[in-house]
Amino acid sequence: MGQDSHRLTSEVREYARSCGAEIFGVTSANPFVNYLDMIAELEGRDKLQELPVSKYINTSFADPRNALRSARSIIIVGVPYKLKVPSDDSPEYKGPHAFISHYWRHARRVFVDLGQSIAEYLQQRGFEAKSVENRGIPVKPAAVRAGLANYGKNTVAYTEEFGSWVWWFGVITDAELEHTDASGEDICGKCDRCLKACPTGALYEPYKFDVLRCRTYVVHPSLQDVGGIADSLKEKMGNCLCGCEICQDVCPLNQKVEPIEVSTTFDISFYGVSLPDQEKLPLSDLIGLLKGECSHYFQRCAAICIGNVRGADNALPVLTRMTDSEDELVREYAHWAIDRIKRRQPQID
Repeated sequence: MGQDSHRLTSEVREYARSCGAEIFGVTSANPFVNYLDMIAELEGRDKLQELPVSKYINTSFADPRNALRSARSIIIVGVPYKLKVPSDDSPEYKGPHAFISHYWRHARRVFVDLGQSIAEYLQQRGFEAKSVENRGIPVKPAAVRAGLANYGKNTVAYTEEFGSWVWWFGVITDAELEHTDASGEDICGKCDRCLKACPTGALYEPYKFDVLRCRTYVVHPSLQDVGGIADSLKEKMGNCLCGCEICQDVCPLNQKVEPIEVSTTFDISFYGVSLPDQEKLPLSDLIGLLKGECSHYFQRCAAICIGNVRGADNALPVLTRMTDSEDELVREYAHWAIDRIKRRQPQID
């Protein structure tokens, strides 16, 4: 590649950073052969193909030219999302609660149109370009191939500065850009804290996981219609309402990452359901919060949370109301939780 490629790459990098990208890299538009291997090994992949999640798990994504036939380069940019917000300074709630992960709370604070802005910048300069994120190419494998990250044993991509707390964006283009190289570094060594910490056994061996046992995926609306969750798995899901980051929280690589302070607080919305920006939500408040067209997805998870948390007796009225839900799984999970709470209560003759 010549000076023109070097200059264009530098200009795109500077523009991306002006839009908020903290991490920037470029890789080739060659197929991701290892991604096909990952799809082939995916547990329950036949069930997943029938669900909305198939938009994100698709063999066609292995070849970037399926998204843009003229593709020569893939731009990968990342924005850290481990934040410290004003609500984090509030007195910690000590009562029975449901948990919301960093990703669900904070990732959507970043500039969600970052990829599109970079694509438009290239288009204005006469190039073909398309923003893809997780639809069109596997962005995390692209970040690894571009030398921006390495995989941990929990299958999560880690950066040197921000750990795994990064939201990735991808842009496919016919521009000839300078490529960065993968390091292939073993960042874990003998450490296996993530595998030991996984509450559901989803991390069944290093660098492999069962998507249908991972709490992050099981509670996600795009996966819930795979069918009812087995009671044995419900009992291991704890108080996880939205997302799970246990394997990342225990990782030594993440523990050295300092959160970025921001001064704004706002409600967060997923699938039309608004939630306050706080890590812990009182169980007794959930029914008042979980409203909206897709609220049944979150009510299912809320019922499991209530059934798993000791001291949740005051949330029984919430479960009773859920037993009248129009959604079959909300009713089923509510009855499961009620039975679980009653079995924990001391019997009085």
